Amino acid sequence: MQSHSNTVFINQKKFKVLIRESEIEQLVSNIAERINEDYRGKKPLFLIVLKGSMFFASDLLRKIELECEIDTVSAKSYGNYMKSTGEVNLMISKLDVTGKDIIIIEDIVDTGYTLNKLIDKLKFLNPASIEVAALLSKPAMRKINIDLKYLGLEIPPFFVIGYGLDFGESGRNLPAIYSHEEE
Repeated sequence: MQSHSNTVFINQKKFKVLIRESEIEQLVSNIAERINEDYRGKKPLFLIVLKGSMFFASDLLRKIELECEIDTVSAKSYGNYMKSTGEVNLMISKLDVTGKDIIIIEDIVDTGYTLNKLIDKLKFLNPASIEVAALLSKPAMRKINIDLKYLGLEIPPFFVIGYGLDFGESGRNLPAIYSHEEE
């Protein structure tokens, strides 16, 4: 990984800064504030969608001032490509969500396929409620309508990396979010 100020090169592709670290911090704080208000007196279960959401989830959960539970689910729809393959691989542990308020923590909502599949599986387990906290959304890419109650920012349909988002497993560790520059 090469870095030149506002530009990075990952897997021989050029990316430029789209959202700076300080802007991400503010987006996360805003989402946490809303969740803290909405769930006061409740004990939500935060379900982290791995791997991409790990940075967002870590920062968000440190700002949550509620008693809560935390679990993870593994989902993959990109593989080594720069767009969703449409095929979603989901690995859910044996969750006991009956009667619980679930907040799914997702890094980015693109087509909606991943979240739709996850929400359908969770509904079958009879939770009290299911909401989504997503850092980013690409509405122009959406194939399935998903209600994003807690959303950081809508972005254009760029391929993005950094802050947990990857390109072929690289770039997750970048502190800002970068978009791909077409040559």
